[in-house]
Amino acid sequence: MKKIICGGSLLVCLSCGPPKPEIPSLTPQTASELLRYNNNAANWLTTVKKRDPSCEYHLELPDQHAHPTQIDLERIMWCNSAPSPSEFNASVSFEYDQAAQHWVIKRFSS
Repeated sequence: MKKIICGGSLLVCLSCGPPKPEIPSLTPQTASELLRYNNNAANWLTTVKKRDPSCEYHLELPDQHAHPTQIDLERIMWCNSAPSPSEFNASVSFEYDQAAQHWVIKRFSS
């Protein structure tokens, strides 16, 4: 009887495999750094600031308890502590690069 129980336990453990790696949350600091070092995002911010120096990127990240692999943010440009006029608007998509094990910008549009 002991052989059957041990054999069954071993079979269950082998079929589970290693745990799936957990995707870390995208922090506001990481997202800001990615925007700062993305040429398109940096150039857009420079262009907008020439017309309205109060404008900055404003990132409101969603809840990430489900560990998403992609986060899409619309209307990330704010001027004078409010959403920017539509001509200054920008959006960004962040994606977790499984191979490199870090977040990257998948798409930036202005």
